[in-house]
This record gives sequence, C-alpha cells and structure tokens, in this order.
Amino acid sequence: MAEKLLVVDDEQDIVKVLAKILELSGYEVHTATSGLDALRVVKEQDPDLVLLDYMMPDLTGLDVLRGIKNYSEDIYVVMVTGRGSEEVAATVMKAGASDYVIKPFEKKQILTVVKDTLRIRSAEITTRRLQKELADLNRDLEDKVAERTRDLVDTQERLIHQHNLASLGEMSGGMAHEIRNPLNSISLYAQIMIDELPPDDPKVDYVQRILSDVDRINAIVTNLNLFSRRIKRDKQPLHLQTPLETVLRTMSMQLVNKGVRVSVDIEGGLPEVLASGEEMEEVFSHLFVNSMHAMPEGGELAVVMRLLRGARNGEPQPGRDEKPGQYIEVSVRDTGMGIPRDNIDKVFIPFFTTKTDWQGTGLGLSVANRVITDHKGTIDVESEEGHGTTFTIRLPVLESGAKLDAA
Repeated sequence: MAEKLLVVDDEQDIVKVLAKILELSGYEVHTATSGLDALRVVKEQDPDLVLLDYMMPDLTGLDVLRGIKNYSEDIYVVMVTGRGSEEVAATVMKAGASDYVIKPFEKKQILTVVKDTLRIRSAEITTRRLQKELADLNRDLEDKVAERTRDLVDTQERLIHQHNLASLGEMSGGMAHEIRNPLNSISLYAQIMIDELPPDDPKVDYVQRILSDVDRINAIVTNLNLFSRRIKRDKQPLHLQTPLETVLRTMSMQLVNKGVRVSVDIEGGLPEVLASGEEMEEVFSHLFVNSMHAMPEGGELAVVMRLLRGARNGEPQPGRDEKPGQYIEVSVRDTGMGIPRDNIDKVFIPFFTTKTDWQGTGLGLSVANRVITDHKGTIDVESEEGHGTTFTIRLPVLESGAKLDAA
C-alpha cells in the first residue's frame, strides 16, 4: 500500500507541482490550501507525512503543526518555509516537526527529505510498538512471578505446617507420659485431701478446683495425642449428606437446648465423594460445636449443600489443590458473635482459641482442616465480628460417583 502524504500550501501552483512530483514517485497524495482545510484532511485521511507551508493566511504553519501533533504523534511533519533562519528552524523542530525545507528547493531534495522522514517514521513507530509489547510482556512476567511467589510461599507454609505436625507427633507420646505421671499423683493426693476434710471446710472448694484443672490438663494431653497421631480411616464412595444428617440427629437435643434453630438445604441428586464417613462426622461435629459456642444466647444455624462446577466460581486458587471440575460445597453459617479480623487467619492453628472457661482446647477446627486437606478438599472461613461466621467446605466429586434420586 502506498504511503499517504498531505501537501499544504496557500499557493495553488506549488501544491499542484509538489503533488505531481510525489504521485510520480508512487505516493498517495492529498492536498490542502489553508490551515483549517489541512486539519480537516488530517482527520479524514490520517496521512503518514505532511509537507506543511510555514506561512498561511488563516492559521500559521506552527498552529497547524501543533494541531496535527495533538491529533496524532504518528503523523510526521516536514515544514516548508521561505524564511531560512535558524530561529525558524529551532521553533518548528521544538514544536514537533521532523525536518524542514527552505524554498526554493529542488525535486531531488524534496524527494530525499520525504523518503528519509518516512523511513525514520517507520523505524520510530516500530520501536514504540516493540517498547509497548516489551512493557506488556514485563507486566505479564511480573504478574506470573508474583503469582508463582505466592504459590511458593503457600507451599512453604504447608510444608512447615506438616513438619510441625510431624514434630508434634514425635513429641506428644513422651510428653503425655511425663505429664500424666505427676498429674496422677496430684489427682490422688487431692482425692485423699477431700476425703479427710469436713464437707463444710472451705478448703474443699480449693481441692475440687485442683481436680477440675487436672481433668482439663488430661483432656488437653488426650486431644494433643489424638491430633498429632490421627488414625487415617479408609475412604469409600460416600454421599456427603449421610454423615451430615447423622451428626444433626445426634446433636439435635444439644442444639435445641442452646436455643439454636437449624435450617438445612441439600440440593437433590448430589454425586458421591471419596471420603471416610467417620471423619466427615467428626468435621461436622466440630463445626456445629463451634457455632453453638459462638451463639451462647441462641441463634440460627444454616447448612447448605450443593454441587459446585469449578473451584471458587470456576477458578482454581493459587497455591491450593483446587482444580476446575465438580465439587460438593457445604456451607455452615451461624449468626453468632463472629471472629475478630485479627484472628480470622488463626482459627485453624492448633490450640488457638478465644473461648473462655475451658469451653475448648483450640483443636476442633485444626482437626477439621486437617481432615478436609487429607481428603484433597478445602475449608475456608468468612466472618464479620458481631454478624456471624460461615465455614465453607469443598470436596472433589468422584468422576464415577453414583447419583442420588432427587427427593
């Protein structure tokens, strides 16, 4: 395709002869005889190069030059002037002209200037395009590096967590033995003291508190052993609503006595997952107990189970084991006190708890997280202090999982 030129001069004869010379050299040429006409043609034709007269009656060549540059940096301008002073040259070059030609000029001279300017234009436009592509590539690379860094950090955190659990398992057996021996002695001496004290002696209350604390310490040691030395049970094809409904039946009286109203919404025809029914019951038990403790004055507990196509709205999360596919999603939402923002990232850490009066040891959610992770699923928490908490579990569906008939 021929390169497009615009010749601008208020002298008709100059316009005609320049247009003829350039057309014979293979260029597509447009013409204008005023500054306003030139700006109109620029917008209509979008030329590659403008040969612009410096002196015109309506607008000066300098005004037209500035107008062209404001419209597009890709249109190059060669100023044609009868004033061959250094001041004029400096002014037009500063305003954005690529070159200037002094009248009168020879045919060969104007063709050389046009050819050289178009060559420079092509090179500079290509350079700008490559610079933009390079900048885009750099941004993409930075995004990928940042994403990969997040993945590595997450992987490192999981490895550290697994190492800590392994260390905890090695330590817990010996620690349980060392703690329980003196604990047993404390308990026996306290029981003897109670038997020897009169029932109305105020020291009886002190001794009973000692025995109560002994029981609490023993419970912590027991839970520590259970957490660090979990027995992985066999996984079988399982309809996840089965352990959910079992736990709800088992805990129904507790929930009623605590003033907790339960609503359950299970999508019909859900496929199976590969899971241990006993471990899933344990997970749901921990979540429901946690919700009850968050609602000491009663409240609402809503359980929703549905089929999710894709991980988290169809997009796998960086650093997670989620892949696009089908998941069973179970959300457990309560209207309790919620979790403070500063604690939201700590709820799955072993022994972290905000409960008072020994309502818990801080292991329930850690156990739930460990079970779900072992089942190649995810568990997430969202909470707003004073407005309740939602735990969301996602477990991958068995590709050949049987379908339940919709109720």
